[in-house]
Amino acid sequence: MKKTLLIVSGGIEAADAIRRAKEMDLHVVVSDCNPDAPGFAIADDHILASVYDVRESVTAAERYALEIRPIDGVICVAADAPVTVAAIAERLGLPGIPMAAAKLACDKLAMKRRFRAAGVAVPWFAAVESANALARIVAERGSDLVLKPVDSRGSRGVQRLAKVGDFDTAFALARSHSPTARVMIEDYLDGPQVSTESIVIDGQCFTPGFSDRNYEFLDRYAPFFIENGGDLPSILPEPVQAGVKAVVARAAAALGIVDGTVKGDIVVHDGAPFVIELAARLSGGFFCTREIPLNTGVDFIGAAIKVALGERVDPAALEPERRAPVAQRYAFPRPGRVIAVKGVDAARALPGIAEIVVTARPGDIIPRAGDKRPSAAMVLATGRVRADAVRAAEAALACIEIETR
Repeated sequence: MKKTLLIVSGGIEAADAIRRAKEMDLHVVVSDCNPDAPGFAIADDHILASVYDVRESVTAAERYALEIRPIDGVICVAADAPVTVAAIAERLGLPGIPMAAAKLACDKLAMKRRFRAAGVAVPWFAAVESANALARIVAERGSDLVLKPVDSRGSRGVQRLAKVGDFDTAFALARSHSPTARVMIEDYLDGPQVSTESIVIDGQCFTPGFSDRNYEFLDRYAPFFIENGGDLPSILPEPVQAGVKAVVARAAAALGIVDGTVKGDIVVHDGAPFVIELAARLSGGFFCTREIPLNTGVDFIGAAIKVALGERVDPAALEPERRAPVAQRYAFPRPGRVIAVKGVDAARALPGIAEIVVTARPGDIIPRAGDKRPSAAMVLATGRVRADAVRAAEAALACIEIETR
């Protein structure tokens, strides 16, 4: 019987991982609460369960394993659900990160405290109990701070206070995105930001994924942090890149991850790397599924699946074969209801375009840019040098017209 892999999340960003698992001759089961999840059409089986409802997901996975076929591994892709994955692994006796590590990764305050205790460089931070407490902190430290929910997902509710006019409103927004109504503050550290993607094997951390994050719209969308893709390979000096990889490895160890995947958000401030966050999961945004293979030739998803199944991964397979230039950019249309999407075929025909994924459909609502990236399409481009890849991505975006009303 084929081994069975449960992939938690059936969104469009998980589709490539589902396809890769099937190429590895696995029986693939996808869980999602959306009956029309794109991944369901690709998988062998599906389970209707909310990615973020731990009890529901565990119960559904256990029922499937008992009544239909045993599950040999579980993984989440493009979903911030390490606790769900750890709980399923724990219940079914599967490989996976410890529950304690998963919980730390979903609690930014506890995570930062663990990092600080372990000597991992992080920005100054503190819990904030109220808007009045926030005002006192600003009076003491100045306003160049970042306010964020303690246990939200992605950049929801995250705001740069130097760009905020009303602290009461900012605090209320951050708290509204926290399931436990907790808010924290940390120093804003200027400098280049990096996304990393790593696999930890027997406590050794390998980081083939290394992208310079693109924040060209910081002022336009302030006080929110709206990322507009990224560029590979990094232009940071090799010693700085080595320092980033080293701090990611120390952070993964501090969380207690011996075998698994971690996604790092790192800022290089005054030449030194600081951990903004470390997620105990595979990233979204097509970074792990498409950008890393294009840039390095590394089968990152295949290796992550093997780790989830408890199989051996040859460290040599995680060494980049190349450093091909790759640029990723997103389309941010005018807010409103989508009326039509045009120019995609023309964009795909341009030289250097590796992939275009259109997520907006007629009838969809594009919100105003705020604490969630209001993207409607994603472009991946390659080139002889990095500047060529960036120009190709921008040219493709210029072809794509997303009409809204």
